[in-house]
Amino acid sequence: MSIYFFNKKNISSLKKEQFINLMKWANKLVNQNSCSFSKNEALYDLIKIVMKPIQAEHIRNAYLTHEHHAIEGINLYRDFLCSHRIVYEILSNSTQYSNSASHHSFKLASDIILPTGWHPTSLVCNLGSIGKKNRKCGEFKQDYNHDVTLVLPMKIGFVNGGNHSIIQGVLSGNGEIHPKTVVDLSNKLNEVYFNGTHWIHTTSEQVIGEPRYPEFGWVWEISKLLTNNIE
Repeated sequence: MSIYFFNKKNISSLKKEQFINLMKWANKLVNQNSCSFSKNEALYDLIKIVMKPIQAEHIRNAYLTHEHHAIEGINLYRDFLCSHRIVYEILSNSTQYSNSASHHSFKLASDIILPTGWHPTSLVCNLGSIGKKNRKCGEFKQDYNHDVTLVLPMKIGFVNGGNHSIIQGVLSGNGEIHPKTVVDLSNKLNEVYFNGTHWIHTTSEQVIGEPRYPEFGWVWEISKLLTNNIE
């Protein structure tokens, strides 16, 4: 057995164990008999705990490597789920565009939005220039270049444009952004499940792919608890 295969197998086993432990905690939250907190809000906090490291990695990675070798941005279709016919059908039947998306918003200080730094000039010029009143470009303000897709019910934002200025809003804890597109998967979650490594089509039990990060599968399963726990 090669060292590469051995390490990959160990990582896969670790991620599966982490997934099992995480879901135990998620179910403890749902089964908690207490009127002192909102179960759904607690689950949203848990989703943020899971997703914050992914957000941080996509913000910092470009500064840890050579120019033009930054980590690739996160694509909803390809990375969150996978490029499979079943997935495209689920997403195409769950998408709403700008008019219906306008009443949603992200607070860059607290909500999970996933920009990726990549452009060498912006990586330098944007730092210290956006995010506060006393900075050259002032506070973060949304413009036509900012293109974000909101995925519900997990409340995650996938960035399609305006990565670097959105990063500044996140770093400064300042600003709000309205998505151009909303994908509401609330009624589709049970069509697919995550087994710890792969996406499985529930009806056929067919393996249809795997997410770029297992954390995407984790929040998918946590989100099923959200939709089953209407408060």
